[in-house]
Amino acid sequence: MAKVKLSIIEESGAIGDRVFYTRFGKTFSRRRPTQINDQKSEAQLRQRALFKAMQRTASLLGSAIQRGLAKEAHRRGRVENNEFASINKPCFAYENGTVTIDYPRLRLSTGLVGRVEFPPCNHGKQREATADGLHVELTFDPCLGPSHTRPDDVVHIYAVEFQVGVCELVAGIERQAGFVAFDLPDLGDKTNSPIIFHLYAIVEAANTACVPTLSPAEKKANKNHRNINRRVSPSIFIGTITLL
Repeated sequence: MAKVKLSIIEESGAIGDRVFYTRFGKTFSRRRPTQINDQKSEAQLRQRALFKAMQRTASLLGSAIQRGLAKEAHRRGRVENNEFASINKPCFAYENGTVTIDYPRLRLSTGLVGRVEFPPCNHGKQREATADGLHVELTFDPCLGPSHTRPDDVVHIYAVEFQVGVCELVAGIERQAGFVAFDLPDLGDKTNSPIIFHLYAIVEAANTACVPTLSPAEKKANKNHRNINRRVSPSIFIGTITLL
């Protein structure tokens, strides 16, 4: 990938074997492939299956990785989906035509803010129509992390059901609280199989958690880009809750 400093071309398009596109108000160029090897080779099938699984997973986690990866993706001239795929390649494996995903190892965010620590959370609950059947209460260590983190940093918790395709921000609580309670998304009769919610936490610095921080110039440069100034921690996998 090459960055184009001066050009008379439009923001996107192709000239010969070069493809031009715009990210974050800057124009980039890459070479367009002119030859495709055997599309049905094992290597091609593996690559396509892995890419499809990565992009599908990233799309599902959209709201979480927009919070957690926008800053790093912007620094590298990428979109959040591509940044997610790049850092999570080891979590995707292909064998005998099937892709398996190591969900506990997925990273939804990267950053320097100190993380919190949750005790192990892996248990089943009876699926009920009442809110009590979906209610979750968790404790966490509010002090884990570098000394420069603040007690009013916000712990965001996401509940993700990968098979059904749900990613929902279920709680946001200050780090100093050390306790959080929330209800899991009610998926109703979407499936008769057990529903497995994967819980992830991202800590965000208090001074970026509740205020828009895109400057007018950044918004004008790319209206579709997310908040690139968020300061977050690496994501934490809390555990799974299975609704039987």
